[in-house]
Amino acid sequence: MAVGAAAAVLGLALGLGVGAAPALAAAPAAAPASTPLDPASAQQSILVVARDNSAPPAKPLPGIPVEVKGGDYDVTVATGADGRVEVGVPAPGSYEVTLDTSKVPSGLALPSALAAARSIEVDAGNKQVLANYLFIAAGAAEHSAEPAPGATKTAGGADAGGPASASADFGRRIWPALATGLIYGLLLALASVGVSLIYGTTGLNNFAHGELVTFGGLMAYTFTSIAGLPGWLAIIVATVLGGAFGFVQDLGIWRPLRRKRVALIPLMIVSIGFSLAVRYLFQILYGPGTLLLPQDSAAAIAIGPIRLTSADAWAAGLAIVVLLGVAWLLTNTRIGKAARAVSDNRALAAASGIDVESVIRIVWVAAGALAGLGGALLAYYQTIQWDSGAQILLAIFAAVTLGGLGSAYGALAGSLVIGLFINVSAIWLPANLKLVAALVAMIVILLVRPQGILGRKDRIG
Repeated sequence: MAVGAAAAVLGLALGLGVGAAPALAAAPAAAPASTPLDPASAQQSILVVARDNSAPPAKPLPGIPVEVKGGDYDVTVATGADGRVEVGVPAPGSYEVTLDTSKVPSGLALPSALAAARSIEVDAGNKQVLANYLFIAAGAAEHSAEPAPGATKTAGGADAGGPASASADFGRRIWPALATGLIYGLLLALASVGVSLIYGTTGLNNFAHGELVTFGGLMAYTFTSIAGLPGWLAIIVATVLGGAFGFVQDLGIWRPLRRKRVALIPLMIVSIGFSLAVRYLFQILYGPGTLLLPQDSAAAIAIGPIRLTSADAWAAGLAIVVLLGVAWLLTNTRIGKAARAVSDNRALAAASGIDVESVIRIVWVAAGALAGLGGALLAYYQTIQWDSGAQILLAIFAAVTLGGLGSAYGALAGSLVIGLFINVSAIWLPANLKLVAALVAMIVILLVRPQGILGRKDRIG
């Protein structure tokens, strides 16, 4: 009954909007060079999106021809009614994607930073590599820099001219990777801090926390792309609903199980089952495809080779402000000190007069709100789909473990390290192996400092 109540509230929030995308399979298919490969049967594909952002919310541009060319493979397809088209490609490599701008409605133009033809790198098994064309009103004011490159971005856009030397090329790639790694680490920290707070106060490793992140991103998509709210308001709504989802989870599932003194291992199994149920509910309601939020892909900040869009800058700035606010609350407020006391010694905190259950309830709300905010910002920073949170769950737990179990400050430090390693390692490693370097770094650091960067030795085991 309690689980049913949680599912009902979740379903009510998610019922505001749904999406659709083609189903994905995994078998390669051969086809003539003039015939587009079916993305459902190709092992890798490119997703082309054309949108009119002259008057947000962005509107799809259907029927725009797109040429995808690489080696002997040369096909032309048109965007669908939703302004999207997914093209299967026969092999990993570099593909030239060209949008026929002559078919775009008059009065619209690409920002000067975006070319109609761009080079897209596709790694083995990488589906829906994004080529995003965001049109604005012709003659409108815009930034002149290029979109930010980075390992966490799927949109392409390579320079026409190569660097003069290998060292110059390395510098051109490393600095953007460091910048995007720091931003990604900050967004990862919003989710990781919540995991750490829940573990510290309850001892639970919540494997359903990734779904809180997905929930925030889907709510941002729902209220921006479907309901038409401004982006800043949709982010606030996603944060509030994330906190409400955390409250409902604790009220309907975790608090009753704590009262029955269910052991931690069964609780973790429950969290895995709840994660799977919610994740596939997301897929039913929103479809299996990638969902895009309207944003300006022109660079707002340009420092040398670093190009940051307005979404990058706002996401990083807001994450820093929120994380500093959480640190201040934990250090200087009664509820923050109570949460730290419960995390240090739950029995002693209860004996000293602290209402442990109230503290745990507030922690669940705060963790849900932080995860909802992180998911909403990730949706703007990258894209969002039904399992986005599950995809980064391993990185979240790696950050929490690396920083020190139960330490909110450690979760922040661990997230920054993981974010940097994921992005920088992508310079040398394929995209589907970019998490490996971060996990190797975590193992090496834990061999030297088993309690984590900011953890305590008594947390080990």
